[in-house]
Amino acid sequence: MSETSGDLLLTEIEALAAQLEDLVATCSHLRSENEKLRLVEQTLTSEKEDLINRNLEAKKRIDMVVDRLRTAQTS
Repeated sequence: MSETSGDLLLTEIEALAAQLEDLVATCSHLRSENEKLRLVEQTLTSEKEDLINRNLEAKKRIDMVVDRLRTAQTS
Protein backbone atom coordinates (compact mmCIF):
# COMPACT_ATOMS: atom_id res chain seq x y z
CA MET A 1 0.00 0.00 0.00
CA SER A 2 1.44 3.39 -0.97
CA GLU A 3 1.50 6.43 1.23
CA THR A 4 -1.20 8.98 0.64
CA SER A 5 -0.41 12.60 -0.08
CA GLY A 6 -1.42 13.42 3.49
CA ASP A 7 1.12 10.94 4.83
CA LEU A 8 3.81 12.39 2.57
CA LEU A 9 2.95 15.89 3.71
CA LEU A 10 3.09 14.82 7.36
CA THR A 11 6.47 13.17 6.80
CA GLU A 12 7.76 16.32 5.13
CA ILE A 13 6.47 18.51 7.96
CA GLU A 14 8.12 16.25 10.54
CA ALA A 15 11.41 16.45 8.62
CA LEU A 16 11.16 20.24 8.48
CA ALA A 17 10.38 20.37 12.20
CA ALA A 18 13.48 18.28 12.93
CA GLN A 19 15.59 20.59 10.75
CA LEU A 20 14.15 23.61 12.53
CA GLU A 21 15.01 22.11 15.92
CA ASP A 22 18.57 21.50 14.70
CA LEU A 23 18.82 25.10 13.49
CA VAL A 24 17.53 26.45 16.80
CA ALA A 25 20.06 24.33 18.71
CA THR A 26 22.87 25.44 16.39
CA CYS A 27 21.85 29.07 16.76
CA SER A 28 21.81 28.77 20.54
CA HIS A 29 25.25 27.13 20.54
CA LEU A 30 26.67 29.82 18.25
CA ARG A 31 25.25 32.62 20.41
CA SER A 32 26.83 31.10 23.49
CA GLU A 33 30.16 30.63 21.72
CA ASN A 34 29.99 34.18 20.37
CA GLU A 35 29.44 35.57 23.88
CA LYS A 36 32.44 33.63 25.18
CA LEU A 37 34.57 34.92 22.32
CA ARG A 38 33.49 38.50 23.03
CA LEU A 39 34.59 38.10 26.64
CA VAL A 40 37.94 36.69 25.52
CA GLU A 41 38.32 39.60 23.09
CA GLN A 42 37.62 42.10 25.88
CA THR A 43 40.22 40.44 28.10
CA LEU A 44 42.81 40.40 25.33
CA THR A 45 42.13 44.03 24.45
CA SER A 46 42.57 45.03 28.08
CA GLU A 47 45.80 43.04 28.35
CA LYS A 48 47.07 44.62 25.14
CA GLU A 49 46.39 48.13 26.47
CA ASP A 50 48.17 47.25 29.71
CA LEU A 51 51.21 45.95 27.82
CA ILE A 52 51.31 49.05 25.62
CA ASN A 53 51.26 51.27 28.72
CA ARG A 54 53.96 49.20 30.42
CA ASN A 55 56.13 49.38 27.30
CA LEU A 56 55.72 53.16 27.16
CA GLU A 57 56.73 53.46 30.82
CA ALA A 58 59.76 51.24 30.22
CA LYS A 59 60.74 53.35 27.21
CA LYS A 60 60.48 56.54 29.29
CA ARG A 61 62.71 55.03 31.98
CA ILE A 62 65.27 53.89 29.41
CA ASP A 63 65.26 57.34 27.81
CA MET A 64 65.86 58.90 31.24
CA VAL A 65 68.79 56.55 31.91
CA VAL A 66 70.28 57.32 28.48
CA ASP A 67 69.91 61.06 29.12
CA ARG A 68 71.64 60.69 32.50
CA LEU A 69 74.48 58.74 30.90
CA ARG A 70 74.91 61.40 28.22
CA THR A 71 74.91 64.10 30.87
CA ALA A 72 77.47 62.18 32.92
CA GLN A 73 79.73 61.77 29.87
CA THR A 74 79.69 65.50 29.11
CA SER A 75 80.45 66.48 32.72
